[in-house]
This record gives sequence, structure tokens and C-alpha cells, in this order.
Amino acid sequence: MRRILLSLGLSCLLVACSGGGSDTTPPPAAAGITLSASAASGTAARGASSSTSLTISRTGSFVGTVSLTAEGVPSGVMVLFAPPSLGASTTSSTATINVDQTALPGSNTITLRASGTGVTSQTVSYTITVPTPAITISVGSGTATAVQGTPVTVPVTITRTNGASGAVTLTATGLPTDATASFTPGPIPSAETTSTMTLVVASTTPVGSYAVTISAAAAGVTTQTATVQLTVTAPSTPAYTISATPAALTATVGGQATTTLTISKSGGFAGNIALALEGAPAGVSGVFAPNPATATTTTLTLSTTSAVALGAYNLTVRGTTAGLTDRTIVVALTVNAAPGVTVALAPPALSIAQSSSGQTVATITRVGGLTGDIAMTATGAPAGMTVAFAPTPVTATSSTITVTVGSAVATGSYLLAIIGTGTGTLIGSATLTVTVTTAAGFTLAATNSSVVQSATGSSTVTITRTGGYANNVDLTATNLPSGVTAAFAPTSVTGASSTLTFTATAGATPGTYSNVTVNGTGTGAANQSATLTLTVTAGGGGGGAIAWQFCDATRMPLWLAYRNGTSGGWTRVTPSGNTFSFSFSGSVGSVAMVMNQTGGGFQGTIYNYTASEMGGVATSECTSNPGGAKTLSATFAGLTTNASQAQSGTVSVAGGSGTATTSGTAFQITNVQNRLADLFAYRLTTNLTAFSIAIDRVVLRRNVNYGEGATVPVIDFASVSESFAPATATVTTANAGSDAVTVAALFQTANGSGGTLSNFAGGSTILGVPSSKTLPGDFHLQYAGATSADMSSVRAVIQYNRDIANRSFTLGPVLTTNVTVPGTTPYARLKMAGTWPVEYGDAGGSSMTQGSGTATRAWTIAGSRGFYGAGASQYEFELFDFSGVAGFLNTWGLSTGVSTQTTTNVSGGLTGMLGVISEGSSFRTAARVQTVTP
Repeated sequence: MRRILLSLGLSCLLVACSGGGSDTTPPPAAAGITLSASAASGTAARGASSSTSLTISRTGSFVGTVSLTAEGVPSGVMVLFAPPSLGASTTSSTATINVDQTALPGSNTITLRASGTGVTSQTVSYTITVPTPAITISVGSGTATAVQGTPVTVPVTITRTNGASGAVTLTATGLPTDATASFTPGPIPSAETTSTMTLVVASTTPVGSYAVTISAAAAGVTTQTATVQLTVTAPSTPAYTISATPAALTATVGGQATTTLTISKSGGFAGNIALALEGAPAGVSGVFAPNPATATTTTLTLSTTSAVALGAYNLTVRGTTAGLTDRTIVVALTVNAAPGVTVALAPPALSIAQSSSGQTVATITRVGGLTGDIAMTATGAPAGMTVAFAPTPVTATSSTITVTVGSAVATGSYLLAIIGTGTGTLIGSATLTVTVTTAAGFTLAATNSSVVQSATGSSTVTITRTGGYANNVDLTATNLPSGVTAAFAPTSVTGASSTLTFTATAGATPGTYSNVTVNGTGTGAANQSATLTLTVTAGGGGGGAIAWQFCDATRMPLWLAYRNGTSGGWTRVTPSGNTFSFSFSGSVGSVAMVMNQTGGGFQGTIYNYTASEMGGVATSECTSNPGGAKTLSATFAGLTTNASQAQSGTVSVAGGSGTATTSGTAFQITNVQNRLADLFAYRLTTNLTAFSIAIDRVVLRRNVNYGEGATVPVIDFASVSESFAPATATVTTANAGSDAVTVAALFQTANGSGGTLSNFAGGSTILGVPSSKTLPGDFHLQYAGATSADMSSVRAVIQYNRDIANRSFTLGPVLTTNVTVPGTTPYARLKMAGTWPVEYGDAGGSSMTQGSGTATRAWTIAGSRGFYGAGASQYEFELFDFSGVAGFLNTWGLSTGVSTQTTTNVSGGLTGMLGVISEGSSFRTAARVQTVTP
């Protein structure tokens, strides 16, 4: 049995929290690159293409050019990269796999390789599947009726798929006695899809029903058949029949198609026939000339407009005359796109510095049967900008466009028309946006900072590079106040940022210094500078019963203050070393602090707790974030990757983690805390044939504490003495309503180690550690959650059990929260309020986040029911006005007019904010996500 903290961290299990984490900055990584692809396979028929997006990540100090190549490309397949090489500021490219008519059907694996000078090449595999060409055949309505001694026509339509081409030969079998069949045209040429079968039934052909089989054969495809049910009837007196030649027509959008209708009269019938067209879709109309038909033939002209959808249609021609039954025939109409050409650009926009060039790829698509070369031209380029195509004209499907910008071209955006012209002056175009930027150089920006006497503070210096500038930027600081020194990490910057650390002596003069200057110099660029405001405050601590120690230096607050009770003024506390000390005069109080966020920006936190709860929060800081992170080396064994499967391993120990995909290759486990812990690892197997992913082996090592830089003994997933298969159980969830249900299990050992074994197949099954491998003090946190379709509501039940087993959970109600804006000056302040639900009546909190990365501003508020009072019916999580509190910078607050995501969560079940965990302990929680603009 042990005690845990249920505060703001609970909402992190439900909704991603921003800032305030316990991450530590890892040591610089070795120079290298990684390569990943958005898709590992694709399918493209002959004459088509497939693509995947490649992402390059650089590690360590590597900023060189990365070249992309393809290996193992089968005959008839071509791989194009856009761009084919990636400069220092470029991280992505598109690989397009084009398949021509000579490619053989089947699947082939291509190796895509990324190479750079001085680093190990990286590869990914891409499987391109060329489907087998095929044809299908359809025969109008599938029925035909002929009177003895008269012909009948049947429309035949051929559909080619998967790159099938060439002429199609038609034959008919199963004809009745004395009947013949012919096809017009026959064979069907490669550029056409329709034919008309004419069945001539003799007067001696027996009356009856016959199944006539029509076979379609072509080179390289499987022969296909279709059946026409032919009914032969005896002539009547009087009578007439209608036939169409051809009975299958093809028209392009906006075009016409014509067929001749033959009126065969018998039994002395000599009347006129009124003709009508039925079943025509929108955009198709028909005209008969003449109508009524007075002779033996009339012409039907079908016309199409842009309103018609592409496809095949069976139209009915109805003949009507007094005293006789109406006669109908089917005329098949296939509507194709008009011949033309389309142009698509990847990417459709380029950013090019003066005196530099950039590339994009134009993909050419011929439609409506268009063939032949496509001439490429460009318009709209200003003086000093040139556009070159390779190749032009385009004989295949793509052309690389190189745009060169001269030094005299003014900065700004230009719209260029990229034009492809085909046979008959058919034109397609696409717009290319070219943004011309300044020549190579950089600018500086630095965030404001504060520092306490005998302590340190930090500022983030951001280097914005222009025009592809890639040289080192050397940083210095001037105009520092007396008693303050500055250091940069790094001093010579190859990337985009540096951390500026201010160190104040005990004798540093308190005050606000607004002209501290950061200077930057770099070869081949003009010197730049940026100013920031540095606030120096007096040192010393207030003393008291609550001693909040920060063992992890990266989490040391920039500012901390407390308030007695639930209202009134705030008192700033300055640290003594790494400890803030203070006391509450009553039973409850609040603490507010501001920290630098990992990756940039600021994170503010407000705690509303009882005095005893606040002491527990303060005590847990060094337990949860001890600092002194280590880096370990490790290798996996028992990982296999081949054509049918790919395996990877993931390991976590003492807060650090690492992943690798090969056996015997060393990798690093970073951010490892210096404490006794358990090592937890699992193997992930991807079945490349069944397209399934599953965790199939687990390794659990107890009570390890490897030294800094140590090598972890080989983690062998193939070893039956150390690795084991995960256990499974089923979680049944009630009261989810229409929300999507997710179940999971987190395994936590007695010393706080462990991890999550995800079930990638989804459903109600969870994975865990078999009972034979658990020890007293271990727990499975079995979780069932429900998320609304718009992701605004999350509910969950969490239960602690040593052994994983089938469980049934009932979810609580959906949380309702009201977001208001108490004020917008000197910064935006939000308040989340609502009624304490009975099911979630113990603790809660809210988070508010604006922006991301170096521009992130985030605040979190956490509170217990004890703070608000056991009888309180309402909870309120509010960002207060700290502008009058010593040392607080208003720039730490939220901005007005900026979209802000809020997440409010409440929980209940474990007593109080500090809950006691034992076998079967559980609690329910709910969260509400809302977006407002203060």
C-alpha cells in the first residue's frame, strides 16, 4: 500500500497536457540522420503512379545535404524524388513511383536510401504492387427478342482496368439453329470500348429461349464472358420491330453520338411509329429525325452537356403506334471526359532566396484519350526570374521545373502559370506561387528573463535564418547589470536557438534592465542584435513549514508566490538555493509559480489545496523529478525483419526510454533518473502480409540502477528464461452511450517503474504482465474511457489491481463546464466553473494553452475539494491577476485575441487529493475540452 498524488497529472492520462513536465535536456546526440516514410506500400496500374512522403530528421551537429536514391527498381518502373536532395533547412521530399505499360504485374520492394557526407545512410522499403491487367464485358440489359426472319442488335461494352490495352476480340456461342452473329466493330480497337452485336434470326429458327454467350479476349488478360438471353418469337400480323446500328455509343462531355434506327414492319403493317427516349440522365438529350418514323429508318442523335456524370448508361427507345403493343430497345451510351491535359505541381509553392533557385515537379495527366507529347511553358515570371523544364516536351508523365531568381528580383510573392499544351492546342495549367526572400542572413530574438540574487535565470535566443543561410552564428551579451554574468548554450549556433543563462551574484543590484543586448555574428551575413528585459530581484527565502525543493534544475521556477485562504493578496517567495519556504496562516491556501517550458515558452501553475495537501505536493517534487538524468547504451536481441514481418523493441527504465529496430545495434536510453528502478521492455511485431501489429514479448528486470554511460546487458526477446508473452483480459464498459470506448492497462511496479502494453488491434482486450511475474506492491492500472465524436468530452474509470483480469466498469456522467473571461488586462484571464458532480467530487483542475513551441503560453490550475470546502457545490479554476505581485511579468500571462484551448477535469473515488492505493482501489474522472478566444 502506498500514497500517490492525484492532481493535475490525472488530466494528462485523459487529454494531452502542455508544459510542466519532468523532461530533462539530453546530451547532444551524435551526428546522423533518420529516414521515415508516410506509406510503406502502394498500388499503381500500368500508366499510373503511387507516392510516399519521406521525412528526414537530422541529429547532432549534422546539417549537410541529404541525397535521395532508389534501389531495386524493377523494369518498367521509375522513381522520382521531389526534391532529390535536401538542404540544411529541408526535411521532406515526395517519392513518386511511375509505372509504364511495360511493367510486369506483381509486387516488388524498392529500397529508398537517404545519404549524406559523414553520416550513415538510412533506408526505408516501399512495396509497389502492379495489378494484373483485366477487362470486363457488359451486354446492355442482358436480354434480346427477335422475330423469326428479322435481325436484333445488342450493345456490347468493354471496360479495361489495371492498365489493360490492345484490341478485344468478340465471339458468340450458343446460337440457335440457323442464327448468326456479327460484331461492329470487331475486334474492338484499343482506343474504343463499345461494339454492336447483330443477331440474324432466320425464318426457320425454332421459337424459344436461348442463352447466347459472348466472349471477350485480348492479349495478356483473362477471357471474360457475358450472357444474352435471346427470345425467338413467331411473326405476328400486323407487327413491327426496332433495331439500332450501332446499339452501343460513345460520346465525350459536350459532344454527340448518332445511331440509325431500323423499323422492320410485318404482317401488312404500314403505319407511322412515334419514337421517344426514356431513362436519359441529367445532361443527356436525344432527337429523332424524322419523328414519327414514316419510312424504315430514322436517326437518333444523343447530345451531352457538362451536367452529365462520366459513366455508362442504358437508354430506352420506345416506339408507339395505334393498335399495336409498344416496342422498346436499349441503346448503351458511354460518356467519357473530353480529351485534354491536366497539370499538378508538387510542391505548388516555392520559397527562393535572391540569387538562388528552387525546384518543383509537374505531373502531367492525359484525359479523354489524349496521347502524344505535352509542350511545357510558363508565364508571369518577373524580369530576372527564369523557368526551365526538364524535359520539354513531356513524353511520359512528369517534368522537373527549375525556377532561378536573380539578385535584382524584388522580395514578395509571384504567381506563375505553368502551362501544358497537347495535340490540337489542348491546354492544362497550374499555378505556382514563388515567394522571393532576402539573400542569405539571419535575425535574432530573445525572451525576457528574471534572476534572483545568488541564482540563475534563462532566456531563449531564437535565430531565424533567411535565404538558406547555414553558417554558425556566434553569440555574445552586452549591457549586463553589475553582478550578472551571461553564458550561451551553445555559444556558436548551428541550429535555430540557444539558451542564455544569467547568473547573479549575492551583490547583484535588484532592478529592471531593459537594454540587455544579445549580439550575433556569422560569416557572410550582417551582424544582428536583439534586446531583452532582465529583472534582478533580491534573494533569500521566507522560511516556513512548507519547504518546496526543486532537485531538477531545469524545473526551477522563475517566480513563485502564495496566498493564505481562498482570497486576498499574494506574497512572493524567493528561493534559498533551490528551496522555496513559506507557511499558510490557516488550513487552506494557494501557490502560483511560473517555469520555462521545455522547447520554449512559459508554463504557469496554480495549486489550491489544504495546508497538509500542499505540503505533500512540495515533498513529492524531488521524488517525481530528482534531476541528474543519465544516458545508457543498450542493444536488443531477438528482433527479425524480413519480407513478411518487421520487429522493433522499446525499453523504459527510471523515467528514460529508447527504441531500436535491429538486433545487435547499440542505441541510447536517455533521460534516465539516478535511482533504483525496474527495467521494462517489449517487442512490437508488424505482420506485413496480414497488416497487423501486436506486442508479443515482454522483458521485466527488477531493481537495477546502471551508472552514467553504462551499457545495459543485452535485452533478448528470444530468451525464454527472461522474456515472456503478455497476459490478456477483457474490459466491459457500461454507460458509454454513443461515445467511442477505449480500454488500456498501465503496469506499474512497486518502485514506480513500468509502462503501457498497447493492444493495437483495439476492441475490449487489454494486455498486461502475467500473475507469475508480479510482486507485492505491483499494480495494473486498468482503464476504460469514452470520448465524444467531437473530442470535447472524455470520461474514464481507473482501477488498481496487482493481477490483470476481466473487469466491468461503469462510466460516470458527462462533465459540463462554463468558461468565462473575468478580464483581459493586463493579460487575458479565464475561469472554468461548474457544479461538483457526485461521482467526481474529490479533486479537479484546468489547463489553458495558447500557441506552440517557443511561443507557447500555458497555465494550469489544480484544486482539491478540501480547499473549496466539503459542502461547496461549485468548483472554480481561475487564472488570477498577478500584475501587482512583485517580480511577476505580464508577458507570462495569456494573450488577448488568441485562440485558447481549455481542458477541465474532475475526479472522485479515492479519498481526498492524496489517495491511498490498495488492491481494488478505483476512481472515476471526466474532462471537458473547449476552445475560446479571450
